[in-house]
Amino acid sequence: LEFFEPLLVDGVLRAKPPPEVVANGALEWEHSLVAFLIGKRLPGKNVKDVLERKWGQVGHFSFHVVGNGVFMVKFDNGQARDWVLDNGPWDIWGYHLAFRKWTKGMFLTLEDCKSIPVWVKLSKVPVQCWTKLGLSYIASVLGKPLHMDVSTTKRHALTFSRVCVDMAVTSTFPDNIILELEDGNTTTIGVEYPWRPASCTLCKVFNHSNKTCPRAPQREWLPKPVVMAQRKPEDAEGWIMVKRKGNPTEQAQVPAQLELNPVDVEQGGGEDVAKQAPKMPMKSAPAAMDLSTASPVEGGSMAREDGEIDCCAERIGDTSKVLLIGSTSNHKKKKKRGQGG
Repeated sequence: LEFFEPLLVDGVLRAKPPPEVVANGALEWEHSLVAFLIGKRLPGKNVKDVLERKWGQVGHFSFHVVGNGVFMVKFDNGQARDWVLDNGPWDIWGYHLAFRKWTKGMFLTLEDCKSIPVWVKLSKVPVQCWTKLGLSYIASVLGKPLHMDVSTTKRHALTFSRVCVDMAVTSTFPDNIILELEDGNTTTIGVEYPWRPASCTLCKVFNHSNKTCPRAPQREWLPKPVVMAQRKPEDAEGWIMVKRKGNPTEQAQVPAQLELNPVDVEQGGGEDVAKQAPKMPMKSAPAAMDLSTASPVEGGSMAREDGEIDCCAERIGDTSKVLLIGSTSNHKKKKKRGQGG
């Protein structure tokens, strides 16, 4: 390294290299890609080993770790770099790896990344729109179109086209695009996302989702006694707060479910309020039937020749329940047939 005299601006030392130094440094990274591994944190060595197996035909490339989930891949030429972009999407053990061409001034952290390259599948595209410009107009509804895959470029199959679009973190990821044709009619283009990045709508970043956002309100389980202790008196269920007429500063809790009679309030704010207890209706006991005045039942099993009823009433406690001899009850067991003659 060499020593260069720094600049002094407002009493603070500042480094300012000449423009040619910065330009020469940018040339070393002009064929590089920035890779974003979203949704998983993996060691850089494991990511490099997987990419070397998948990109064996590309040739030599260097792998550099920038930060958590961010890597830089430096190629020897632009042809190898473009081959990686055109043959995507790529994944590491099932986790998507988003690539973007490196440029001066671009952010190299997920926290500062406000957009991410996403591969989309466009179906039902009219044949006359299956061109570079036509697909660019269609994909511009989603974001900034970047490039197409090899199959779409060569039109091997017209079932669907695959385009890489730089989509913002605030995107709603629509499922269809309305295309207006030259005759004024409209048609619907289907949109599919083989991979959709997890994004946080609160922080506007791709680093985490709303479920794991530290700014999102967290729900915590508490025992019921703790919850009841933290509740305010006016929030108690089944009670309302009633202000006293004599003294507005004092309040009394009155059950909200009971209907109270009018309250007699004496003059003066310091005296007690006389409240009447709610009147509860009382059920009267049914009158006992006088068996002596009962008329005989003709043809009944308890009827006699002289017309009198041979019955015995028996009171149990104070419940006024009458049991007749010969009636079935639970405290006597029936005699089984075939036993005892």
